[in-house]
Amino acid sequence: MVPVIRISQAVSLPDTDQWQLRFEVESETSNRVYVIAQNKKKKHWGCSCPGWRRNRTCKHLAALGIPGKEQPFEINIIKE
Repeated sequence: MVPVIRISQAVSLPDTDQWQLRFEVESETSNRVYVIAQNKKKKHWGCSCPGWRRNRTCKHLAALGIPGKEQPFEINIIKE
């Protein structure tokens, strides 16, 4: 069974050549906005935040229950 993630107040973005299911999330600690997306080929999730770019894991993915370290992970996204 594929997990379902409910996202409220997120902005959906168009797919790119490399990333799909893209959406923006606002930082809870600053005025920054990050993009979370799934890699089309490898099916892992990434974030545009400095934590993910450095360590390939971050609190934004963890808050959604998505594993870091470029582990493939399928979800269904329901926008509320």
